[in-house]
Amino acid sequence: METHLHNPLTHHHYESEELYTVESLMAWPRDELHKLNPDLLQATSCVVVAQFLERLDIDERRHVLRLLPIEAAANILAEMDEEDAAEVVSAMRENRAVEILEDFWPDDAADIVGELDDDDRERLLEKMDDESAETVKGLLTYDSETAGGIMTPEVDTAEMNLTVDEAIERIRNFSENHEDLHYVYVVDKEHRLKGVLSLRKLIQARPKQIIGELMKTDLKGIVTPDTDREEVALIMAEYNLADLAVVDKNEVLLGVVTHDDIIDILQEEATEDIQKLAGAGGDESIHDHISYAIRKRIPWLQVNLLTAFIASFVIMQFNSQIGKLPILAALMPIIAGIGGNSGQQALAVAIRSLALGEIHDDDSRLILLKQLVIGMLNGVTIGIIASVIAYIIYRQAMLSVVVFMAMIMNMALAGFSGALIPLILKKLNRDPAQSSSIFLTAITDTGGFLIFLSLSSWLLL
Repeated sequence: METHLHNPLTHHHYESEELYTVESLMAWPRDELHKLNPDLLQATSCVVVAQFLERLDIDERRHVLRLLPIEAAANILAEMDEEDAAEVVSAMRENRAVEILEDFWPDDAADIVGELDDDDRERLLEKMDDESAETVKGLLTYDSETAGGIMTPEVDTAEMNLTVDEAIERIRNFSENHEDLHYVYVVDKEHRLKGVLSLRKLIQARPKQIIGELMKTDLKGIVTPDTDREEVALIMAEYNLADLAVVDKNEVLLGVVTHDDIIDILQEEATEDIQKLAGAGGDESIHDHISYAIRKRIPWLQVNLLTAFIASFVIMQFNSQIGKLPILAALMPIIAGIGGNSGQQALAVAIRSLALGEIHDDDSRLILLKQLVIGMLNGVTIGIIASVIAYIIYRQAMLSVVVFMAMIMNMALAGFSGALIPLILKKLNRDPAQSSSIFLTAITDTGGFLIFLSLSSWLLL
């Protein structure tokens, strides 16, 4: 068979059974998108194609998606960022956009429809078939950060009085329209959840057994639609479940949260926390428009500027002391920098523990005391090393003592603050990661300068 490989240097394209890769697609010339092989594109991972599309403009994305059938296009859009996918859908021909929305799983459709402008949302929902439209509208009533906002309402259910054979036949009829679930949810006539039966246990049971006798009634991991999605992820991890049932206050089964949704949530939350720590937007991407990135970053840079001036003001109060002993200016950044790094360690551990649900209200005092002691003991170790180096360089015994004491005090302050800041933000119902690093740096810089210069004034001058 003749093979065709894409060479970005010569712009030659060779068709083969080899699938496109991220590298080959990213190198593909923008003016030759029409030369993409639709069959290979359809066979390539949806994630790979989605990453490629996010680098293109709207018209180019539409052009690539037109090469694919509805189902393939829907699968690719489902892997894209919701805002980007919504932008593409809103720019499509109405009939194709409706077909794609109807091909999505309901929770994916709701995510994308929720990002559309009001006019586009109403226009497309009106054109969708009644059942799909009503399902999506129902999901849109829930906050996107809750279990209701991420659940799929299409669930494999069976009544308690069905036999195993009857339940299997029902599931077989549902399979084409439902996501890949792992349990049969047993309900009564009012659709209230009564028990759960794993598909494996169902298959292994005798054909005429009643599923009401086989189901597990000691239900764990049941959540309500307003449960925060981070808590949903923690519950799923705690009980090692593949799906979580979502019920209302009357225990009526509303839907389930599947493990693939939880994986997406964990990935999003982890990356958001990393960005928020430094004051960037939680949902900011490296490919976002410049104006969007500036809007997200400027507010926290302004806060950072303010805290830097506060630290500068502290230094100004010791101008005369620094003038008499200029060596203090060289040592100040060392005290502040090591304290900042020590605080970052405590901060990272505290935020991770909060994210995993390991910290409860009664733990706060013990945690703060523990981080204070850890910072102090680390300060003793690092302080000894720093004081010895300072003595070797400057040959001033009392200066070494000041370095030793300042290191202990600032690292103790850093450890305490690194645990305190996220605990306070959590208490205020704020994201513990939101710019914690900026606040911590302000404390360790200002505190480090104040401690070191005060000790120097007292013991050296």
